[in-house]
Amino acid sequence: MKVSRQLLAIGLPAMVENLLQMLMGMVDSYLVAILGLAAVSGVSVANNVTAVYQAIFIALGAAVSSAYSARRSQQGGKKAQALIGEALLLTLFLGLVLGLFSLFFGEGLLSFLGTTPQVSRQGGLYLAIVGGGIVFLGLMTTAGSVVRSQGKPQLPMYVSLLSNLMNALLASVAIFVCHWGIMGVAFATVISRAVGFALLVGAMRYDWKSLVLSWRIDKELVHLALPAAGERLMMRVGDIAIVAIVVTFGTKMVAGNAIGETLTQFNYMPGMGLATATVILAARARGVGDMASETKLLKKAYFLSLLLMAIVSGAIFVFGQPLTLLYTMDQEAVSASLVVILYSFLGTPATAGTLVMTAMWQGLGNAKLPFYATTFGMWVIRIGLGVVLGIGLSWGLAGVWLATIADNVFRWAFLTYLYRKKVRKTRKSLA
Repeated sequence: MKVSRQLLAIGLPAMVENLLQMLMGMVDSYLVAILGLAAVSGVSVANNVTAVYQAIFIALGAAVSSAYSARRSQQGGKKAQALIGEALLLTLFLGLVLGLFSLFFGEGLLSFLGTTPQVSRQGGLYLAIVGGGIVFLGLMTTAGSVVRSQGKPQLPMYVSLLSNLMNALLASVAIFVCHWGIMGVAFATVISRAVGFALLVGAMRYDWKSLVLSWRIDKELVHLALPAAGERLMMRVGDIAIVAIVVTFGTKMVAGNAIGETLTQFNYMPGMGLATATVILAARARGVGDMASETKLLKKAYFLSLLLMAIVSGAIFVFGQPLTLLYTMDQEAVSASLVVILYSFLGTPATAGTLVMTAMWQGLGNAKLPFYATTFGMWVIRIGLGVVLGIGLSWGLAGVWLATIADNVFRWAFLTYLYRKKVRKTRKSLA
């Protein structure tokens, strides 16, 4: 029961935090919608780009949680403190690189993606400001990972809530009072994230006198962060390829698929939150060499993830039609959305397993295996099988989502098999 409490104590706040981060982009889109279709389209496309940045920072945050938690339980405070400084410097460097790219190439990137000149200008302005200040999202994510690993799992959630409220307030003032349009909404997002980072830094236990500016980055952190970031990128880029397949089914299928994905994204929140907890607790067990705790943690994490995800996905499945009708009345689009909701619900066991096993391996200090599994699963099974079933056999959207379930089943089975093999090998060596 203790393991379950630990998982929920870390996982539930992380779940709410993920939801709040998602809501920030939704609030921006809602407020910008008042400015016209070109504005909301530009912000929507720009948010797809910043979602890639966010995925990279989340992966880095998972690597920081794993390395810091293991080092803290294994080697004590001094080396764990050094890791915090290096993680913050790495995040700062990465955030500045992405920020400069957004600032100078944002509008050109949106044009390359096929948007109209007006949409490119509007979205490019938003991306230049929000993407230019993306470093604050990165620093906020890394600082939150450290604070969470230091035993304050609820604090990042409260900071995210405050940041969201501040963003909504500042953006509303910018549009309705100051009439600053997209520029005002974008600056509100950057400022709220900067404040959030400052609050987390204030709560973080770190001796700033020990911070040393250096090009040297901890090898363990790099070995964890690069594959974890690569795994997220494979997913994001693969999602774009999946959309390209869905486009061949027609505009209404694309719309229905988008609505279904908007609704089913809530299905994954419990699993993602508990995955965050799994990374931290697995890293702590790794730090002290407690294999029994690892195995118990894995079982509890999967059970809780499956239970909570099944409740959420089941509710969305039951109320799928009325929820979809809030977005569109077109029957073909509604039917497409219900296909997405159905297969997302049916795939819940495999999705939960994939999330937990990926987090388990990252917590154990091996982020390469999830990267290999995701790369093969996404590009060979999900995309390859999706083309065969969806286009070749004319199964349409159902074929694409069957391929998605097949991908998750493969990754879950592959990572579980290797973990069991590792456990048998370790027990044999200790016998």
